[in-house]
Amino acid sequence: MRLNSVVLADDSAEDIGELCVMMKDATTRLLAGYASKEFVELHNTECLSDSISQTNLADKLSPINNTPFLCFWYGHGEDKAFLVNHERVVTTTANHYLFSNALIYTFSCLNGGKLADVLVNNKAKAFVGYTGDANCPLGIDEITNNIAMSFVSSFLAGKTIDESFGDLQASYERAVFDDSIDPFQRRSYQENRDALVLKGDGNITISDMLVEKDDI
Repeated sequence: MRLNSVVLADDSAEDIGELCVMMKDATTRLLAGYASKEFVELHNTECLSDSISQTNLADKLSPINNTPFLCFWYGHGEDKAFLVNHERVVTTTANHYLFSNALIYTFSCLNGGKLADVLVNNKAKAFVGYTGDANCPLGIDEITNNIAMSFVSSFLAGKTIDESFGDLQASYERAVFDDSIDPFQRRSYQENRDALVLKGDGNITISDMLVEKDDI
């Protein structure tokens, strides 16, 4: 069996570029760990700011998007677009159809609104992200990264999207009540928790995303 995935990370993003790279690296490690443990072949594509654009996105996804695949977005967002290096790389009008087989997990602002609706209506399997801001409290990127990765870890451990989403909410909840974190920063995590959204099929597990090698 094979697991297809792609990570879009904006390493040039203002204020959050280092965090985006941290999330990309953590996601890649988790995917590799899952593949090694389950004896699954992993096809993972990492796309940073200097290698991805709206123009070449179709080519980047063409080897995998005719089958189920995981897609991770780490960067700035708008209600109708995901941005990389200030360019609208994924939009509601230009290329939403590229994700018809994807489970999309994001750490990006506002993508959980109209963009998520268009993606799911066009047969994306599910979308997990934020209808409001995805806040990044200053100086504690590791905590933010660990919270964001809780969804990935849970899903790769065999939990459903619904259950993994619940674990993500719980991770934010623990941070909100963690007295060792500055109250202002905890408030940012509370806003993140409240902005979380899941759209699409919450019953999907990682097994549903695996494909036969012959299907590639």
